[in-house]
Amino acid sequence: MKCDNCSCTESYIKDYKHDFNIRGKEISFISKRRFCKKCNNFVYDKELDNKASEKAIEIYNDKYGIPKEKIKLLRNKYNLSQEQFSKIIGCAKKTLISYEKGTALPNDNYVILINSIEKEPDIIELLLDSNKDKYSESEYKKIKNKILKFIENNSISLQKEEDIFKPSEYNGYTKLDFNKVINTILYFAEEGILKTKLMKEMFYADFINYKHTGKSITGLKYAKINYGPVPDEKDKIISECISNKYIEEEIEYKNDYEYHKIISLKKFDSKLFDSKEVEVLKRVKEYFKKFNSKDITEFSHEEKAFTETKFAKNISYDYAFDINRID
Repeated sequence: MKCDNCSCTESYIKDYKHDFNIRGKEISFISKRRFCKKCNNFVYDKELDNKASEKAIEIYNDKYGIPKEKIKLLRNKYNLSQEQFSKIIGCAKKTLISYEKGTALPNDNYVILINSIEKEPDIIELLLDSNKDKYSESEYKKIKNKILKFIENNSISLQKEEDIFKPSEYNGYTKLDFNKVINTILYFAEEGILKTKLMKEMFYADFINYKHTGKSITGLKYAKINYGPVPDEKDKIISECISNKYIEEEIEYKNDYEYHKIISLKKFDSKLFDSKEVEVLKRVKEYFKKFNSKDITEFSHEEKAFTETKFAKNISYDYAFDINRID
């Protein structure tokens, strides 16, 4: 190694205080650096200098960004490959690899997205479903099964969640009532209904009831995805209903598309609902009687509840007052 200042080829290594400015943040630490024996100037050492850069990135990510270990741990929780996870969060595979190695800084959007997935596991399912066209059918199924397996193994039972109630604009100031959730599904699926359409009819029933009474029917929260509003933990809800034999799910394939049809196995119990709630359920079912999944999805996209809510975020029931076409 030769000194660029005096061309001396003799050098030594000592501890040195590094000062980096990364995205406006001052990062300081002590690590080894090479110096010229003759003039004491810095001498470029690829290995030592790269280690210092990686150390600076590591400190920044730990303090202000997202640690590399956290990204890898989150990916492994879902048993996803780097290629699969990079597609879901919308970055190149080589970019994700650099994040996991700690050789690059995730931008703010990825930091927010990864932290959101960690806090709300259902978000990763929303991301997958909203970008379904990026995957082959077999790849989509494979990833979906991995995600659902993780959610199934790590989520709290909905029945237990009924005891955890914090009234807010996102649950319609109503405690989750899983019996009403089940029977709302039973009502809309009496004659069989595609899952996409079912999710939208549940949304309209809850929001219209809130508009007229100040409370939702079920206490469910809804989130925005590309296909319109859907209940939080929708697959968990359907899974529990199937496992308890309230409904069955049939999968049909038409024109390279996969359709999930929900069919009631038990009778709707109207005694669980007050007269206003029953009236709302009937009105929603009748209004969308001739709509297919595509029609009701496009219809829901015109609501302020959809257009003014950020992707993968919960929808405020305050938007119920802007729903006027059904009333």
